[in-house]
Amino acid sequence: MLTHEERDWVNEDLAAHVGLTSTIGNFILITFPGPYKTELGSIPVNLSTIEDQATWVVDACLSSRWRLNPSLLASLLQKLVNQGGKGRLAPILTRVQAQEDPNPDPFLAQWVMANQPFLGRLPLRTAAKQVIENFAQPILRVWGPSKTGKTYTTELLNHVMSESRVDLHVVSVEVTPESGPSYTVDELAQDLSLPMVNADRFPERSSSSYAKELCRWLIRNVHRQPGIWVFVLDGFAQKELADEVTDFIQALAQYIVKPEYSRRLRLILLDFDEAPMSGNWRAKTMDDQLTAGAITAIDIESCLTEFNTRMLAANRPDKAIQPADIPSVAHMMLLNSSSASCPLQKLYDDLLTIAR
Repeated sequence: MLTHEERDWVNEDLAAHVGLTSTIGNFILITFPGPYKTELGSIPVNLSTIEDQATWVVDACLSSRWRLNPSLLASLLQKLVNQGGKGRLAPILTRVQAQEDPNPDPFLAQWVMANQPFLGRLPLRTAAKQVIENFAQPILRVWGPSKTGKTYTTELLNHVMSESRVDLHVVSVEVTPESGPSYTVDELAQDLSLPMVNADRFPERSSSSYAKELCRWLIRNVHRQPGIWVFVLDGFAQKELADEVTDFIQALAQYIVKPEYSRRLRLILLDFDEAPMSGNWRAKTMDDQLTAGAITAIDIESCLTEFNTRMLAANRPDKAIQPADIPSVAHMMLLNSSSASCPLQKLYDDLLTIAR
């Protein structure tokens, strides 16, 4: 909805407007009545500066996207333009009212952070976008055979976060088979909360339902942070995990599917071929079942075509591939990968060789 620079403008203008006229609480009360206040949520009490409060409000508006009409962001911008005199925001208001996003769709990227290729995976791209933008299905499960790119899913989410969704926070935790038996629920809660600021003191073990207590502690702290928080758990379906770790994940899934919490929380389960919770979980969960050999020559051609676009934009035409050669290059790459022990890794390595 906003570029990084535009988000900074809105943050600055909101802080300046509220700081001169009122408090953030009064501003919210006037600007976001009824269902708009419900959609916005409650501002955390631990945000002491007007700048932090403004950032929280703007990120909450961004997280809502265009779910309401007019959107939260349109209501905010209209207030700042018409009553706050923030004229530089007027063109942005017009664009937001027309539901135009200035950012290219990051979910469709063929190249992600650190100049890495991200091949194919259209079902995953579609499912991830729906999970992030629609809190009705806040859980995504990615599963399938070994070495089909499940763990690499995180790279797409990190790209989305860094390129255009400034309101998005992606926290990934991976547990290997070797570390699974010794990994504790305290470690999991600490790993997920590590990027949070001003978190509550870590709870002490005081009851038999310690895993659920930790889960509630985590959710409370999420709601004190700006934006949407996406927890990515990789390898947590293994049987050797401590019971408390499994209990924590199941409790987290049960909370996240409730609208009060799913407005701010998402859960991505990688290499997780079991139900994340009991009951009617399928209606609240998106699925991406990977299969071996899913990459086609067309996928590679799309990746190479986007690579050319990136090189021309970077004024590096010397690295671009002749457009007429792209189909044959893609065909040879796919053919060479078919005899490798891990075809997907071979394709990625060959693409990285071209890119670097």
